[in-house]
Amino acid sequence: MTPLTVHSLEQARATLAAADVDRPVRLQSPPGAAGQHGIGWWRALTRALAAEFPDLKIEAVLDCGDAPGLALAALRAGIPVVRVSGLPDNVRDRLADIAGQMGARLVA
Repeated sequence: MTPLTVHSLEQARATLAAADVDRPVRLQSPPGAAGQHGIGWWRALTRALAAEFPDLKIEAVLDCGDAPGLALAALRAGIPVVRVSGLPDNVRDRLADIAGQMGARLVA
């Protein structure tokens, strides 16, 4: 599944409108969006898309850059897939463990 970076609700809607119902779609936020746009922005965007496109299987990945605190906040806010980059392996491994305990996933 190739991730498609979306910068706005309108762009995400256009992407999903053209998607094949039989194939899952991975949407990802722009790099560092958790810090720039906010976790609530991504949560609201993905909830709106899930309501508008109930027949699509959407995996939505929020990019938290190199900020482990933002990744933890995103997980606590219920974001199911969080992306981090540039972290030491031990920090990333701890975040992945926490995500797993919360029923979420951490991707690099």
